[in-house]
Amino acid sequence: MDNFKIIQNFFENLKCSECDNYFKKESVELVRREENNVVVRIKCSYCNKNLGLAILGMDMGEYKKSLKFQNDQEISFLSPQIPDDPINYDDVEEAHRFFSGLGADWLKHLPKQE
Repeated sequence: MDNFKIIQNFFENLKCSECDNYFKKESVELVRREENNVVVRIKCSYCNKNLGLAILGMDMGEYKKSLKFQNDQEISFLSPQIPDDPINYDDVEEAHRFFSGLGADWLKHLPKQE
């Protein structure tokens, strides 16, 4: 899922200060994308109050912590390929041990092509 869709999902958990309704995905309009930020315009779909522009950066770990999830399935829309933290030396060492332990017949662990 891209950053814009994540931002739309985030705003669905917030209420308009004018009419007290939750924002819809349509309330958040993409203005432009930058390297680590997304610029959006926020306008309430119910009362049409223009709340202005927001420049939002994405930190996946903080985003996950900021929402109240009932279970892990609710965060399945977050891309599992995006790590919460940078890869460190221990991660590399663990991956090396894993791949080294596969042995010479490592191809058996790959899915069969049809």
